[in-house]
Amino acid sequence: MAVDRPTLQDADLLLKLFQEFEGDAMYASRQWLLHEMKATTIEEFRELYPENSAENRHFFRVYRFFEMTGTLYKNGLVHPDLLFDIWYVNQFYHACYPIIMSIRSHGDKHVAENFEFLAMAELDWIAKAKGPDIVPDLPYRRK
Repeated sequence: MAVDRPTLQDADLLLKLFQEFEGDAMYASRQWLLHEMKATTIEEFRELYPENSAENRHFFRVYRFFEMTGTLYKNGLVHPDLLFDIWYVNQFYHACYPIIMSIRSHGDKHVAENFEFLAMAELDWIAKAKGPDIVPDLPYRRK
C-alpha cells in the first residue's frame, strides 16, 4: 500500500471511481442496499431478488464496485488517505456481510475477498488516522 502523500495520479483515479460511485445507477443501488434490502441469507436473497431483477442488479452493482476498488487498493493503486477519507466502505460491507457470509458457508470461501480486504484496511486506517476509539464496533471487526 502507498504510505506517501497522494499524487495527482492518485487523485485522478479516485475522481474516476467517484464518478462511478455518484452515477445515477449506483446511487439507486446504494439507496436500495442500505434502506430496502431485506435478505439475510443467499437463499432468501435468491427468492426475493431473482437473477435479472432490478434488486439483484442493485446488490451486485455495489458489491462489484467495492470488490474492484478492493482489488485496486490491495495492489497499491488507490491511496488510502484519499479513499478512506471520502467513503465509509464499511457501511456497504456491513450491509452486504450477511449475504457474503451465507455464500461462503456454502463453500465459496473466496467471494468478496477484496471487498473484505478493503473494509478491514479501512478499519485499520480509521484507528491510525483518527484513533482506536473511533473504530466502529462491527460483527466482523478483528480486534
